[in-house]
Order: sequence, then structure tokens, then C-alpha cells
Amino acid sequence: MKSRIIFTKKDVIVALACVVFLLAGLGAVGDSGRERAKRIVCLANLKQLTAAFNVFADENDGILPLPITAGFWLQDIAPNTVNFMLGTGLTRKMFYCPSNATHQKYNDLFWLYANNSWNGKRFTSESGYIVSGYAYIMDVAPPFARTAIRAYSKDVEKKIWLRTNQESSPATRELCVDSIMGMPQSNTKYGYNFGQIPGGIYAQSIVYDRTNHLMSDGNPPGGNIGFLDGHGEWRMFDPDIENGAAVPRYGNAPGFFW
Repeated sequence: MKSRIIFTKKDVIVALACVVFLLAGLGAVGDSGRERAKRIVCLANLKQLTAAFNVFADENDGILPLPITAGFWLQDIAPNTVNFMLGTGLTRKMFYCPSNATHQKYNDLFWLYANNSWNGKRFTSESGYIVSGYAYIMDVAPPFARTAIRAYSKDVEKKIWLRTNQESSPATRELCVDSIMGMPQSNTKYGYNFGQIPGGIYAQSIVYDRTNHLMSDGNPPGGNIGFLDGHGEWRMFDPDIENGAAVPRYGNAPGFFW
């Protein structure tokens, strides 16, 4: 005679609770795994961008391309430079971090912000610029100039705006980095809002720009760094703090961090 297994109401409740707990855990692991995968793609993008800049420099006596004539926001990049980079094998998608939902959803607003001559393969006009998803630690053309990069207490060498790929220590020189930018805001962890950055696109279309990787609007975990020698790495967000607020490397509203 076969034995029968009888489940009480309490057994069923406990079993359902275990299932819910396991599913919740799997969901959390899945979310974390997806973000890790996006960080890997993001780092690959930065390596491709760095390689393209180095190809340009190698063909121009070591001189890196000027991102734009005179721009404050570090993601701005000239159409002729974009065309060159596309010619080395980059795609439009590689100019944007997959973790930045705003750049993915409203990509045309950023890609065509100050130049509408895109024909699907290249820009046919050299005027204006695009707003990409990464920041470029490069100089601008005279007579314009950027203010000095803010030094942090942990820095082991001076940070500089790059103009050439012939630096003596290319493995320590940041060239392309994840966009980490914030607007001053009190009552936040670092004194900045990193998820709602108003600018020209907000003025035109009421769409905020944002930091690429975010745990919340007030808490960026860090960002990928692409170095002049072609390697890349993830760097935790760890700025100097003064008067209860993070100190940006450059600018203030927005402030840029790397």
C-alpha cells in the first residue's frame, strides 16, 4: 500500500514563502548581473574610443583631436572627429554607456543636439557637435582654455588635459571616462544630484542628462576609466569631501568627477 504525503495549510504557507524568497533573491542577482554585464560593455566602448583617438594621433604627429573648439561640458565632441572615429570601426552605439537609460531612450536628442546633418553613416557638416555619453579629458583649441583639473588628496601625480599621446606615463593618463556629473543639491549623500542634470537638451526637450552608472540620483558607485595606453579599469566613486560635499574635478554646475 502506497503511503500518502499530506501537506497542512502551514506547510503550504511555508513553501510559498520559500519560493517568494528564492525568486526575490534570483531577481536581485539578475539585476546585479545585468549591471555587471553593462559595465563590461561600457569598458569595451571606452577601449574602442581610446584606440580611435590613438589612431588619429598616430596619423597626426602624436596630436590628439580637439573634442570641440570651446566647450564646457566634457562629453561634447566635434562631428569631424566623430566621422574619423566611425571610420576606424566604431559605431554610434559605442559613444554611449548601456547603463545610461536616458541616453539609450532619447539618443537622437544627444547625437543630433548641435548638428542635424547625420545621414545614417556620417555627419555631412563639420559645424556644431554631438553630446556623447563619455567624457574626454582633452584640451580645447586656443584661445580657449579649460581651468585646471582639481587635484585630490589621494592623487599620486598631477592630472592634465591631454593634447598628445606621447606622454611619458600613458598608463596613468585618463583619456576617456564614464560621464559622472552632478548638480549641487543639499540633503544628498555627496551634496550633488547625479541623475537630473539640466542643460541645453533639457531646455529644448525637457529631458535631463544623467550620470552613466547610478545606484540612486544621489549615489554614483563609480565609473570606467579608459587610459591613454589603451587599458581600462573600474574606479569606485571616492572624491575629496569639503564642507560636506564632494569636490568635482572640473566645473561645478554641473561638476564633473572621475
